Amino acid sequence: MGCYINPKDETKEQWLGREGEPTDKPIFTSGEKYLVCLIDNSVFSAAGVAYNSIELDAFTNPDDWRPKRWFYVPYEKLKEVSPIQLYTQRSD
Repeated sequence: MGCYINPKDETKEQWLGREGEPTDKPIFTSGEKYLVCLIDNSVFSAAGVAYNSIELDAFTNPDDWRPKRWFYVPYEKLKEVSPIQLYTQRSD
């Protein structure tokens, strides 16, 4: 897993609450919106982008006990807080 969001002036939770669309059915998408998984690591949170189906499989591993919340986030917004363009085939 390699692509995470890191907003500068607010928490991941605040940013996802404003920019993300919550979902309880994580399904891989690419294009206008990507799936982001907010993971509670008990000491800190992480918000990873499921930029392909392999990443989604890693985030949805049934052996991973950590609480997770899911959000669909526009690609253009993700570019502001993550290196997503390094992980996708997009040229924009």
